[in-house]
Amino acid sequence: MTFVNNDSRSHDMASDPHPEHTTCTELNQVGFLNSGQSRTSGNLNTARTCTYHDHNLPANAGLKGTVVIQ
Repeated sequence: MTFVNNDSRSHDMASDPHPEHTTCTELNQVGFLNSGQSRTSGNLNTARTCTYHDHNLPANAGLKGTVVIQ
């Protein structure tokens, strides 16, 4: 999965739950993204639902998401 930062500020994307980031550790490979930067997560090969957030803004609903792996 590729994350693209289209915001004017940086973001540090990570798997839920905050602050452990253990649900889908493959998403933690995205990490810190500067404005305009993109990065791909690790391979998501196991069927499950993964949720993620910005580590520095964990309550911001606009920076949370869900990935369903089938």
